[in-house]
Amino acid sequence: MAVWSVAYAILQWAKAVLFCAGSWLGLTGAVRQMQYGLLFATDRKEIDRLQLKWIPGRLQEWLLKKAIQVFGERTWKYQDSLPPLPVPPLKSSLEKYLESVKPFVTAEEYKETEAVVRQFEVGIGQSLHQQLLERAKVNRNWLEDWWLDVVYLRSRLPLPLNSNISGSIPTFDHIWPPQDGTLMDRVPLHLWYGLQMWKLLRKEQIPVDKAVRTGQPFCMDQFRKMVSTHRIPGVTMDRIVSHFRTEAEGTAPTHITLLCKGRVFKLEVIDPEGEPLTPPELKRQLDSVRQQCENAPEGPHISTLTAENRTKWAMIREKLMTMDTVNAENLSVIEQSIIVLAFDDAFPKNHEENFYETLAGNAQNRWFDHINTIVAYRSGLLCANYEHSPADAMVHVYSGYFINSQLQRNGPHWKGSVPDRVIPQPEELVFTIDDEIREAVVQAEKTFLKQASDFEVICPSFTDYGKKFIRSFKLHPDSYMQTALQLAYFRLHGKPAPTYETATLRQYYHGRTETVRSCTMEVVSWCQAMLDNTVPAEERKELMMAAFKKHIQLMEEAKNMLGFDRHLFGLQVLAMGAGIPLPAIFSDPAYSKSGGGGNFVLSTSLGGYTPCPGAAAPMVHHGHGIFYNIQPDRITYSVSAWKSCVETSAEEMSGSIQHSLRDMRQLLMSS
Repeated sequence: MAVWSVAYAILQWAKAVLFCAGSWLGLTGAVRQMQYGLLFATDRKEIDRLQLKWIPGRLQEWLLKKAIQVFGERTWKYQDSLPPLPVPPLKSSLEKYLESVKPFVTAEEYKETEAVVRQFEVGIGQSLHQQLLERAKVNRNWLEDWWLDVVYLRSRLPLPLNSNISGSIPTFDHIWPPQDGTLMDRVPLHLWYGLQMWKLLRKEQIPVDKAVRTGQPFCMDQFRKMVSTHRIPGVTMDRIVSHFRTEAEGTAPTHITLLCKGRVFKLEVIDPEGEPLTPPELKRQLDSVRQQCENAPEGPHISTLTAENRTKWAMIREKLMTMDTVNAENLSVIEQSIIVLAFDDAFPKNHEENFYETLAGNAQNRWFDHINTIVAYRSGLLCANYEHSPADAMVHVYSGYFINSQLQRNGPHWKGSVPDRVIPQPEELVFTIDDEIREAVVQAEKTFLKQASDFEVICPSFTDYGKKFIRSFKLHPDSYMQTALQLAYFRLHGKPAPTYETATLRQYYHGRTETVRSCTMEVVSWCQAMLDNTVPAEERKELMMAAFKKHIQLMEEAKNMLGFDRHLFGLQVLAMGAGIPLPAIFSDPAYSKSGGGGNFVLSTSLGGYTPCPGAAAPMVHHGHGIFYNIQPDRITYSVSAWKSCVETSAEEMSGSIQHSLRDMRQLLMSS
């Protein structure tokens, strides 16, 4: 069929689909809608709605593939046209900072802080701000390198429970209940769907994320870091390496690393045509490894070293590479892996146990440096441990949501055919080690266990209501949940909590995140009213609406780079780099009291409106880490805490969150 004939057929098909849908979105919009349907529709009816019954299934499938190739937006299409990250006005940032400290200081302390801020504004702050403006002229994202280097790569703390995060998909809710003996049937299918995402990235067929209201394209750079990305330890500073390439850019790694019983294996999972091996073929490889490891001595558990202090691990890694060139080659293979897959004998049965085991369970079979270690448990559940520095949680939520949607739509069993061909056999990566390395492995595990034993995390679902109920009152679900978290903490502690919430900056080139400080004077006034029985319900309701409105304002400002935390961070980095005394604004007690310098008591993030939750450790010893997902009929959230802190309890905070959500519903329905 000639090219023009193909294009004409696609055009007529797309027009027909759009006509049947009752709207004309434009050809690109139509193809985009189809792409999202293929990625995330969980019901065959949703796919059928985008198809035409009078076109045979195979022809329709061919037309859809051609439509995506010809008219679909390439994943990184808009990268060169994205706006640079702006620098906010200094006066505006400082005014917003002053407003943010009010809930945490007395009137007298505020006066002192205000004086410090005004002195900074007319003094060194002006000079630093001008330097930042100059940097922004020659850097499309003036923050990018500083954020990666200072916040992540210069840290010497171990990655687990200090930096890495975890994510899960709720397969046990609808398709794969916990069951012994099911692991080897589930892992190949889960892995195969993950490799389909890899293939879409290679072909640049992940639709470009866009702002819902404006259609502004988002930066997709972090999607390049989803696979084959690794954090390499350094003596004073780590570095990130990424080996992924699109088909247009060249070859990319086609293997995964498998950890089993302390041993390490390389598995080729992509065929010569760039297609993932089928689940039955993947199962053969995985079975081969399991059989080799069954009833055999355990390996040296080299991966445990990735749980160590970064400087110690860097020095041990250097010794490993100089001991034997094969060691260096093995490490290179692991670093280039699409993902790391780890078999684990634990038996988690729900999100809570899944997250605990993945974040604080067995350090002997996690490669914490890799962007994505999928842990496959004996119960048949899977969970991911993510190295957080190259990409934010939304990238991993996207991947998890895709896998979950595909499993829901297509069922728990492979239905396709299997080619008659020879598949590559797993290759064991054998390390040369000595007694010093063996002792380092033992010490790394001790370092990990000391912190892990202090960690707790729970992940319940609040099922009284969800997004549908909140939206029925024309309220924003995220502002609603953030306000509930404030009341939950205030009720337990009788004081407000400095709070971090993630806001995305992805409308800008290589944008990462800005901070929304959700604890405002408006929400504090509402919390006080909720605990005062003399305040009428109508007044409480008005105060709650004011708190919602303030949060929405802060979120909109943050997403448009009109917050202030990243601006202040940039000014502080410049001051440190110039070798001048630290400006008083950063040493003023109000700075840390309000959360500055990483002192947020509540570290929170919306994981979207998907059923795929996540979890992370608290930012401070007396704090909580809280991830939440708002679904139509429920709110699933994780709460973490350190058991050694007598002030905090994950269970108590969870109970208070649910109490707050019920109080808010009652308030909404009171008139």
